[in-house]
Amino acid sequence: MKSIKFVLFVLFTALIHICALSQDTILFKDKQRIIAIVKEVSPTEVQYKKAEMPDGPMYIVSKRDIEKIIYKNGYTETFQSSVAASEPAPSTQVFTVQSATTLDPYLSKITYSDTKKRYYHMTSLIDRHPDQSRRESLTTLASSIKSLKRHQNGTRTGAIAFGGVALAGAAVYGLLSSVGAFDYPSGDGALFAASPLVFGTAAVILGSVSVAVTINLKKKRHEFVNLYNQ
Repeated sequence: MKSIKFVLFVLFTALIHICALSQDTILFKDKQRIIAIVKEVSPTEVQYKKAEMPDGPMYIVSKRDIEKIIYKNGYTETFQSSVAASEPAPSTQVFTVQSATTLDPYLSKITYSDTKKRYYHMTSLIDRHPDQSRRESLTTLASSIKSLKRHQNGTRTGAIAFGGVALAGAAVYGLLSSVGAFDYPSGDGALFAASPLVFGTAAVILGSVSVAVTINLKKKRHEFVNLYNQ
């Protein structure tokens, strides 16, 4: 009995550890530590939901109160206390615009790979761009990229799921047909074959939509890079 309790305790501890690794971690300057799902990081605020309440309320805190964020992919974003302390008011951006001659890589040329990163990374690039007249257009493009990326993931997942169901149904239908499980005059075989056909058609449609979305997404990413680097 003791050994069983020990095994259950180890499994429970491992499960908690795995769940913690699959979420973001916010470390506040007052040493408070929150396991969260970070939704957006703006120049002045961080929006997140608590990991244990993914459908719960959205929390918004000032970046001045945060020491760093450890994302689930291992990337750590640190907020310099000196920058936060020099902020005269909550409406003042943490990221300051520097001259175009600076060596800051965010003010030089960007690449196509920069548009594949998280949305907050792209907004940070926009906030640091020295030409304020381009920021509105860049923000519109960044929002379009975010929306297209979400549609790309949805249609691609749907196409794979429906395609898998169609293949499985076709395999079962072929197996049952080979052993004479269907009474052909009654039409049972035709009715059973309809299911893989319907799912296969849905997979083809979603796959086509996914391809169209991917093409449009690549176009928007190139537009963002070209506008940023002009």
